Amino acid sequence: MRVTSLITEYNPFHNGHIYHIEESRKAARPDVVIAIMSGNFTQRGEAAVTDKFIRTRHALRHVDLVAEMPLKSTISYADDFALGGVHIADLLQSTHLVFGSESGDINALKRLHAETKDHFDKGRLSRLIKQGYSHPRALEAMIGNPDAGGSNNILGLSYLKALETLGSPIIPMTIKRQSNQYNDRTLSEGAFSSATSLRCSIMKGGAENAKRFMPPDLVEDILQAGPVSNEHFFNALKLLITHRTPAELREIYMMTEGLEHRLKTMMRGADDYDEYMHRIKTKRYTWTRLNRLMVCILLNIGWRDMEDYSMKDINAVRILGMNSKGREYLSTLKDEDVEIITNVNKKNARHLSDEIMATDVYNIASGSNRHDFNTPVIIVR
Repeated sequence: MRVTSLITEYNPFHNGHIYHIEESRKAARPDVVIAIMSGNFTQRGEAAVTDKFIRTRHALRHVDLVAEMPLKSTISYADDFALGGVHIADLLQSTHLVFGSESGDINALKRLHAETKDHFDKGRLSRLIKQGYSHPRALEAMIGNPDAGGSNNILGLSYLKALETLGSPIIPMTIKRQSNQYNDRTLSEGAFSSATSLRCSIMKGGAENAKRFMPPDLVEDILQAGPVSNEHFFNALKLLITHRTPAELREIYMMTEGLEHRLKTMMRGADDYDEYMHRIKTKRYTWTRLNRLMVCILLNIGWRDMEDYSMKDINAVRILGMNSKGREYLSTLKDEDVEIITNVNKKNARHLSDEIMATDVYNIASGSNRHDFNTPVIIVR
């Protein structure tokens, strides 16, 4: 059986994702398509614009299974994100992994992966970042290849690295990305627009304009639920950063020496999240890195938590939703070492403590009463 996994965020689900799924079906000819999706917080260090249950329901119009990515893999760096996604794909016995990239050429990415291994110098990379290079530009400069710096190419290289690290038999494939640039904040003139631009449009009251690029009823669902962003957590962050001591803040994952003082000083007089981020951002500390740090502060994820965390020790998979084909496929998985969780209860909740906590925190902003214990697996007939 051919089983294709897609490692996704769907924040929000849009026409580019539909294209990715359709092209993945053409390329890999799968019997089953699985989306391994971030939960309520994403790899960019942002609260998802709408919760994982709404995103799952819309994704199931196009995929057969939706599994949740573990939180600690989701909110970390690209290599950790990729390792988490590939490990879940392995646990679900996937045969193929299809991802989008600026390149669209898997052989070119494999060659670039080999170049990266040959020329990677962690010390030089750190020095370039300290000089003001962003991580993508520093990678380009170090390797001497401009293709190394594309956001999706970087993630693609991380997938290849993860497959190698885990010794996974999964076959990687890539589809050329069709939307505007991943980080573009304005809507495209073309047929596809980035998730970043769609989130910005929705949050700024331009939801009607976003409907051209994503399922219109999803836009309505987001508006009905109330779109969420990091701004909704600003007061909580202000309280946490103001009242914690520098020593306590230093324990937070991704907090580097001295940054804790900057966070406390710059919080004085800050009126909103965006203003605060502009105050603390520097060439060394990028917006995305600081976003991730804010999520770690919000969720109280420390260095010790991450040191004790090993993706390879994860042996449970949370299924958020499935259709009849996905349900049938799950019934064929016979591995006593892997626990498939469809509905959360007191017995299996020990595997999902991070995700349960993240949903509870997210709901403070969203106002939703959908949490992990009262929301059953979503089944689409």
